Amino acid sequence: MSDWITRIARRLGRSYVVLVALGVVLGAAAAPVAYDAATATEGTVAVVPLEGTIDGESAAAVSAMLTEARQDPSVDAVVIVANSGGGGAAASETLYFQTKRTAERKPVVASVDASAASGAYYTIAPADAIYAKPASVVGSVGVIATLPQDLEPNDIVGTTGPNKLTGGDRREFLYVMESLQRAFVSAVTEQRGEALELSRAELEQARVYSGAQAVEVGLADRIGDREAAIREAARRAGLDDYEVRVLRPDNASVRFLSRSNYLASDAPNRTIVSAEYLVGDGGGGPTFLMVSPLYVDADELRAVEARRVTPTNATAANGTEVGDAPG
Repeated sequence: MSDWITRIARRLGRSYVVLVALGVVLGAAAAPVAYDAATATEGTVAVVPLEGTIDGESAAAVSAMLTEARQDPSVDAVVIVANSGGGGAAASETLYFQTKRTAERKPVVASVDASAASGAYYTIAPADAIYAKPASVVGSVGVIATLPQDLEPNDIVGTTGPNKLTGGDRREFLYVMESLQRAFVSAVTEQRGEALELSRAELEQARVYSGAQAVEVGLADRIGDREAAIREAARRAGLDDYEVRVLRPDNASVRFLSRSNYLASDAPNRTIVSAEYLVGDGGGGPTFLMVSPLYVDADELRAVEARRVTPTNATAANGTEVGDAPG
C-alpha cells in the first residue's frame, strides 16, 4: 500500500511541474500583449475644414485653426479636409504658407472632398499625404485675372511717374500674372517631389483631374475619404489610440461658387454666391484669382471687363464726367 501511494505522489509531482512550466510559458506569451495595451500611445488628430471660396475672411479663419492645431501640444497630427474651388490669389498663398508651417511641426494629411482646385490645391500641396475620392476635382494649377482698365493721361489726375496712372502696359500686367503662376507651379513641384508624374509644362496647362486621375499623375497619393486620411495622420504620428477633434470657426459663413461643393459641405452657415463675388461689379482695378474655371464662367468675366470700360467709369479729357444722358 505504501509503495502505491508513493508512486501516485511521484506522478502528481511530475504533473505539477509540467503545469507550472506550462503556466510560465503561457504567461510569457501573454505578457507582450498586456504590455502593449498598457503602453498604447494616445493622442489627438485635429480636423481643419477648408471650405468654400477662399477670401480674406475664410483665409483668416483657416489660418487661426491651423495655428491653434500647430501650437497645441495635445494635438499630434492634423487633417485638412478640402472642399473648395479656390479663390483669391493672395489669400490662397497665405494658406499655403500656413499649411507648410504646420507640416514642419507635426504630420499633416489632406483629404479632398468635392474638390481641391486651384488655390485650394495650393493650400494642401505641402501635406505629407493627399487622399482624394474617385469623383473629387483636383488640380487647376493656374491664375485668372481681370485685366486693368486703360486710362489715358487727363486734366484731372496728376501722377509722379509714367506708369502711376495706368499701372503699366498690358504686357507688364501679364508678366505679373505669369510670376504668380510660376510661384504656384514651383510650390507644387517642390512639395509633391518625386510623387509628381507631370512635367512642369504639363502642370502649367492648369488641367483639372478627377480624384482617380490625380492619383495617377501624382497630384494625390491615395484614393480614400476623410476617415482614411485621419487614420493615416494618426499612423504618421505614431498613435495607437486617438480622439478626433474637429475645429470650426464660430459663426463663420461659408460662401460657395459651386453647388456640388455646397452639397458636400456640412458647415452650419453656408450660402451659394455668384462669381461676381470674386471679380466685383466692374470697379476696384484688376483681381488676381486662383480659382478653377469650372466655378468662374468666362462670359461672366468678360461681362465684368466690359463694365470696367463703360462711359460711366471714364473721365472725359476736358475734365467733365461722362455719364448717361438725362432721361
